[in-house]
Amino acid sequence: MEPPASTAVVDTVGAGDAFAALLLLGLSKQWPLTVTLERAQTFACALVGRRGATVADRAFYRAFSEQWGL
Repeated sequence: MEPPASTAVVDTVGAGDAFAALLLLGLSKQWPLTVTLERAQTFACALVGRRGATVADRAFYRAFSEQWGL
């Protein structure tokens, strides 16, 4: 599984932590492993498009929460 070629990389700080956080969330929610890995990659790819390890805009996180039924 590779990130989309169109992924715009601005800053990689926090990408590994974002991936690991989603991996742990998926395991705790008992998502299938393929779903968990896809979501972790999607989240990390979205984060590298922003500057810094976290995003101040709550809408960034809300979009994932709503899409994944959290």
